[in-house]
Order: sequence, then C-alpha cells, then structure tokens
Amino acid sequence: MIPHLLVWIVPFLLPAQQSQTDSLKNLLVQADNDSVKASALYHLSKLYYTYDQDTAILYGMEAASLAKENGFEKIGANALNIVGVSYLIQSDYEKSLSTHLEALGIRENLQDTVGIIESTMNLGNIYYRLKELEKAVKQYEKSLELAQLINHERAMSLLYNNLGSYYLDRWLSWKESEDFNQTKAYLEKSKAIKEKLNDKRSLTNTLLQLGELYYESGEKQQAILLLRQALEISQEMNDTEGRLSSLGTLSDYHRDNNSLDLAIAYATQAYELAAETKSNYQISIAASKMAHLSALNRDFEKAYEYQRINEASNDSIFNDSRAKIRAELEVQYESEKKELENQKLLKEQELAALTITRKNELLLIFIAVAILLIAVAWYQRRTNQKLRAVTKKLKEYNTKVKSQNQQIQLQSDELNSSNLQLKKANHFRDKLFSIISHDLRTPFSSLNNSLDLWKSGDLSKEEMDYVLAAIASDAHAASSLLSNLLTWARTQMSSDEVEKKEVSIQDLVASNQHLFAKQLEQKKLVLENHVPANFTVYTDPDRLDFIIRNALSNSIKFTPTGGRIHIQVAPDHPSALLIKDSGKGMDENQIDSLFENKQFSSSGTDGEQGTGIGLMLVKDFADSIGAGISISSEKGNGTTFKIIFS
Repeated sequence: MIPHLLVWIVPFLLPAQQSQTDSLKNLLVQADNDSVKASALYHLSKLYYTYDQDTAILYGMEAASLAKENGFEKIGANALNIVGVSYLIQSDYEKSLSTHLEALGIRENLQDTVGIIESTMNLGNIYYRLKELEKAVKQYEKSLELAQLINHERAMSLLYNNLGSYYLDRWLSWKESEDFNQTKAYLEKSKAIKEKLNDKRSLTNTLLQLGELYYESGEKQQAILLLRQALEISQEMNDTEGRLSSLGTLSDYHRDNNSLDLAIAYATQAYELAAETKSNYQISIAASKMAHLSALNRDFEKAYEYQRINEASNDSIFNDSRAKIRAELEVQYESEKKELENQKLLKEQELAALTITRKNELLLIFIAVAILLIAVAWYQRRTNQKLRAVTKKLKEYNTKVKSQNQQIQLQSDELNSSNLQLKKANHFRDKLFSIISHDLRTPFSSLNNSLDLWKSGDLSKEEMDYVLAAIASDAHAASSLLSNLLTWARTQMSSDEVEKKEVSIQDLVASNQHLFAKQLEQKKLVLENHVPANFTVYTDPDRLDFIIRNALSNSIKFTPTGGRIHIQVAPDHPSALLIKDSGKGMDENQIDSLFENKQFSSSGTDGEQGTGIGLMLVKDFADSIGAGISISSEKGNGTTFKIIFS
C-alpha cells in the first residue's frame, strides 16, 4: 500500500493548471517585490510537483533561497516541503529526508502546527518507502496526535488511512487478529471522515483497502460491495486510475469465486479503459488479465490475441524506457557539453580582457617614461626622484603581469581537467549502454518465454514444475545482474574517493557465510572459515565485501552437492586470502576469459544461471582499492580464488 503524500492542495485539471501556471509566470516577471516573487515561485513548484518533479524542484529551491535571504520563513518551509515530496516521488530518499527535516526545523521554530503535521507525515512516508516501518509509524502517530489536538479532519483522514495501510500489510503477512482489528478501525475512521468531507477522490483508495481486508478475511460479499462503491465513485470523479484498480480487483475476486463471466466482463471494461489511456503499462496489465481469463474460458483464440497485445505493450514499455534513458543521458551530455563550452568561452573572454588591460597598462607606462625623458633635460634634480618612482612602479606592474599569467595558466589547466572528465563520462555512458543492451534483456527474454509457456495452461504437472524452475532461475539471474550492475554503476558515478579503514577479514567472511546460509544448506556444502581473528587489512570495506561475496557465490555455484569450501590466509603470502572449493574447476581458456571486458557465464552444478559480469566488476573494484586478483584451477579438481592485499 502506498501512503498518502501530504501537501495542502487539491490537484487542478490540466487546463486550469496551465492557466494558473501562465498567470504565475507573468506575475513572476512583473513583480518587483521579493515576497511576491517567493510566493509565486512556491505556487509554481506546487503546480508542477505531481507530473514534472524536476521543474517543481527548480522552482521550489529558488523560492526557498529567496525566502531565506529575506526572512520569509513560512514560505521557505512550504517550498522545502514541495521539494521534499518531489524527491520522494523520484525515489531520491536521502535528499527527500534532509529537505523535510530542514522544513520541519523551520516550522517547529515558527510553532506552525499545521506545517509540523505536514512535515512529520511526509517523514513517515519516506521511512515507509525505505521499509523502516517502525520509524514510519512513530512519525504517523506523532502527526496524528497534533492533528487531533487541533481537530484537523483532512490530515486525520489521511493519517488514519496510512496507519490502516501499515496494519493491513502486517495482517496480510502474519494473519494476527490484533492487526486485523487495527486495520479495520483505522480504515473505517478514515472512511467516515472522508465521507463527511465529501473527499471522494481520496475515499476510493480507502474503499479499495477495506475491500481487500474483507475479502482476505472471508467476507467476500462485503468486499465486493465496497469495490463496487469505489468503482461508482471513481466513475463519478472521472478517476481513471481508481476505475482501473476497482475493475481489476473485482475481476480477480470473481475469478477466484468461479464467476468467470463476471470476471471477464469486469476485465473487458478494464481493458477498454486502459486502451483509452494509451498507456502501454496499463494496456499490458489489462491484456495479460484478459489472456489468462480467456484461457480459463477455453477461448484460446482470444487468449492468443490478448497475449500478443500484452507482449507488444511490454516491448513498447521496454523501448520507451530505453528511449527515455537514452534521451536523459543525451540531455545530460549536451547540458554538460554546453556548460563546458560556456566555461571555455568565459575563460577566453577573461583572457581577452586581461590582455587588453595589460596592453593599456603598458601604454600608460610608455607614456609616463616618455614624459619623464622629455622633462629630464629641464628638471635634472627632480627627474632622478621621478625615475626611481617609475622604476618601482614598473616592478609592481611586472609582478602583476606575472600573477595574471599564472592565473591564465591555472584556467587553462582547469579546462583540460574538464575535458578529461567529459571523456570519462562518455566512456562510462557507452559501457553502461553496452551492458544494458546486450545483457539485461537476455534473462528477461528467457523469463518472458517461460511465462508464456506457463500461461498457456495446457502443461502437465511435471512440465509446470520445470517451467517454474526455469522462471525462478531466470529471475535470480536477472536480479543478480541488476544487483551487481547497480553496485558497480553507483561507484562509477560517485564522486567520493575510496574510504579505507581497518577491516576484520574473519568478520567479513562470517557475514557472507551467513548471507549464503540457505544456498549452502540446499547443496549440503561445508564452508570452513579458517581466517584468524587478528587478520585485518586497511581498505574500503564495501568494495572488499563485494569481491568476497562474488568469489564465494561462484564457489557455491560450481561446487557439487556435499562439497567443501575453505577460506584461509595464504601459507606463502601473509597478506593474501584464499577461497578454495572442491568444484568442477576450469581450463586455462576459461580462466583467461574471466576478467576480459566481455561477459563469460556457465551453469552451476545444480543448473544455476549466472549473469557473466560479476568477476568483470570484481576486477574493477579490486583495482580501485589496490588489491590483486588471481585464479588457479583444474578441470575436475576445484578452483582457488586469491585476493592479494598491498
């Protein structure tokens, strides 16, 4: 369940938004009062945050900066709140958290109770998204206490809904009666207040959650009545998202109750509505549901037709996503290129200005010297003093010219550094595109084919088990690829240097042994940690943990059931770590291809699928912390992975 984001506005329809946006932009251009400008910037941010977060952040930060300069604390806090919500929608939780905490500090200083309610609720939403549920609930309860104190019914209804979502998740996971009672109580309170306030758009979400609660508890008729009510309200409010959710859930419930005709009727409405939205994502969901229901109805011709629509929509989503990523990277590249060009132009202008200044200064010097030389014949005594003054002045000018030349050289060095950074960014972008285009699609394509076989409904139990095993293997491979790729990409894009500290190798190995406990148990493998407690190295713990985790994952993958894995300090090298397994081993050609800039992957002893980029990224990380990597192996006689610390 997604908690409500608390911002004190009611969204306008698009034409009204455009009209307000134009009015505020005109006001911003014409205003000569900082208070009016800050207020206009804040309201522009508030209009944009639901559909264009980057623009909302731009206007919000400008409003907050102007408000801070002029002491408009309340406007500044409100603007920071919009920026924080925009970051949350973009899933940038760290920036969202720091921004909301800054807004909360201002509002507490102003004793702005309504603002404090808003900030604490949004802090709860951040913790909820981060899966830190206990922290989220504490923030919701603190916000609710303040809302009850001033009888702010709008905030109370949203907070009751958010707390109901939390307890509903708990009840669906553990089926504890106390969680059920808490869910029902909070959602009913939210429903009552929203009905009183005639807040129909928000009421739809509460009805859907109550419907799920009653359906999962066995009160299916009551659940269906609530869903129909949600559908009626969303139709009345022209709430497309609410209608799609209501129709899809009603279809699922009737399918589960063997009311196939009703399930198909609701799913058909959902598909037609999704088609009107022209959203590939919504069309894919609706077409997939129709394909499944048509197969259950033995109408395989329609099932095939909807399945083709589903695949086409998924391909469009994939292509749109790639196009969007490519466009974003191109925009970023062009922006950085333009910025560098502007900087270069600025430096050239500064250089030209310095050259002109120096010429003018030299001209003045020559004029002064000429005057002094002409006067020397007439004023011999006085010219000696003037010559000394001129000589001193010349030295000062020469010193100044040298200083200016040094500044010009520094500026040239900065331009060269910027060009190197641009080349590095281009190289990283090309490498990232290569990995995404050649490797990420492969496991998803295999997963899609397996799902198509599974959805056909004509497979035997043995075939179904095989297909499900293939799906699990493909999903694991895709997850492993994404995890390694995101870890690598984050370090590549980070501007932070490697952070080294004293690390206990025994503790690091023990942590990874606990991480892979399930896989070790499934294959009946024995992992022996012989690393002494006093064996420590000075390095970056996160990058070393990535190296050990990937090496250990490979040992588990290629060691047959009942095998052994030993981890110890190398006898011939007191600063090296060995990870030895009794696996199937590799020949020299396989070893030589492991760390090349291309992916090499083979199936494990239990058919486990690999991604092929783990060891390639391991090599990147090892180079970054100054560690050496070597592998020795023989076909059928296991593999030894050696990490040498400098």
